[in-house]
Amino acid sequence: MILLALSACSAEQEPTDAEAIAAVEKAQDGKPPVEPIAPQAILYPDISKNKLHGTGCAFVAESGGIGAVLLAQDTRGVLKINGEIQILAPDTGSAKLPKGSWSRYTGKEYALTLSATGPVEPVGTSEHFDGKLVITDPFERPVYEAAGNVQCKAI
Repeated sequence: MILLALSACSAEQEPTDAEAIAAVEKAQDGKPPVEPIAPQAILYPDISKNKLHGTGCAFVAESGGIGAVLLAQDTRGVLKINGEIQILAPDTGSAKLPKGSWSRYTGKEYALTLSATGPVEPVGTSEHFDGKLVITDPFERPVYEAAGNVQCKAI
């Protein structure tokens, strides 16, 4: 009787075939969970310290205050994440944006796409448009998305 009770207990603890298959598939997937990020405003001290001056576009998120969270330039894309400046390479096969910037940049940890959601309007020596920024992780999963304003000029 005791042996029968012990075997019943151990049978309840063994995973079902579906649970075992799911566990194996999860282990083979090898992707960590998606970790959303919160890009920080790139301020003038960051620009000076890291020699980020140049011509291009600055993306300011609608709900993020007045500081740009992306500098999209002809030779680089710039983000600030967890207080660290991240430099991304331009995808020169992507769509060209005003002032020599590109719509796509890639780096070791992140890639980003900047797209126009409204018409490009010239204002003096600069250009402005409504845009959308999507940042993805190495597995091409979105970790940040925002709509905002894009200002293109010399920085």
